[in-house]
Amino acid sequence: MKRNICSSIILIFFIFFAFLPKLCWPQMTVGQYEDEAPLRTWNTFGFSTAPSLARGETRFTLASDCSTSLSNPALLTDLPKFTLTLNSSVDTASLFKYSIVNTGVLYTDGNSSLGFLAFDFAGASMRIKNWTFALSIALLENYLRPAVDLSAYTSTGDIARTFIFDQQGNLKNINFSVARRLFGNLSAGIGLNYAYGFLEKNYEDDQVILNFSITDRKYHEFESFYINGGLVLDLTQKIKVAAVFRTPFLKKADSESLYRYYSPTTDTEIRTEASERSEYKQPLVVGLGVSCTFSSKLRAASDFTFYDWSEYSVVYFGEEGEQEREFKDIIKVGAGLEYLSSLNIFGQEAEVPFRAGVSYDPQPMKEPDSAYLYFSLGTGIHWKKIFLDMGMLVGGESGSGNSLRAKKMTLSLSFRI
Repeated sequence: MKRNICSSIILIFFIFFAFLPKLCWPQMTVGQYEDEAPLRTWNTFGFSTAPSLARGETRFTLASDCSTSLSNPALLTDLPKFTLTLNSSVDTASLFKYSIVNTGVLYTDGNSSLGFLAFDFAGASMRIKNWTFALSIALLENYLRPAVDLSAYTSTGDIARTFIFDQQGNLKNINFSVARRLFGNLSAGIGLNYAYGFLEKNYEDDQVILNFSITDRKYHEFESFYINGGLVLDLTQKIKVAAVFRTPFLKKADSESLYRYYSPTTDTEIRTEASERSEYKQPLVVGLGVSCTFSSKLRAASDFTFYDWSEYSVVYFGEEGEQEREFKDIIKVGAGLEYLSSLNIFGQEAEVPFRAGVSYDPQPMKEPDSAYLYFSLGTGIHWKKIFLDMGMLVGGESGSGNSLRAKKMTLSLSFRI
């Protein structure tokens, strides 16, 4: 009888723990770093290799390599007959509110920081007669969060309780694009994209003295399809304009959930398992770009990108509205310069580009009203058919009151024929 009462109390406690996030939802709003938020920024349309990153993330009118297929595939017509591009980067960001950290459960004295190194792009393009084709794979988003590993001790120095939190995941993309110059001064391109990835979040609360543990695990496996495309018009020999788009799409997920209570003393295990479909409605993206070639050595570009974030919605484990997102539409702006110098290597002339840029990156949350201001620069060496480029982007956030910081360093290698 006593054991049944004890089991009932434990079950009530377990159910309360399982639904605690719902009961405390008003204080759990984290905005910038919701579970599904990419590290550093929500705005992840296209992909920036070192040249475009260093030019203030401008990608719509200047083609440096075949990564342009992810933002404006029409620019593929400006590349040589064959281009192979590889890219790696180090992405670093600071966070304050995320998951249960600084949202009412665990508190920190300041920001947490996280960085990761990734080989994040590989692609090739080839022109056959009047058509240019490109195939690439890219890492578009990363869902890593700083891990939590805490221990509480008794007055005698023994471990009384341990708590572990861990989140990881990513979104990768396979793109196939085709482009063609329609007239002498107009090019068009379209890309087909298959995005896939996962997000996994784990909590483990081990009450050592009380001799029981509680585990909470969520796992989502993503899959989605979408189309991107663009046009490039040569207004004059020096001025180009471009228009680009990405269709809205559903980032669908097969989701699994496990809540587990276990007490070895009473040999009691309570498990609550669920599996359901989740959906994350990604926004329509449209953009405009303009560039000007002042001379054979100097050119500048600027991009304006509109994200329809007000249409963003989440269906979490089949329950629409369970995870509310109050988002607004935003426009991201970037501008950059590129100057080509020269260098003599083994009697051969090589180009040395110098790049600099700035970008303003508003985040979509209504609260807090947050935005990043980035400054970027880069250089490289272009010798014969080999193009080696480096770029760095450094920025700070304003609006949240947490003074978040972010930076990205990128190294790109291209081979052109």
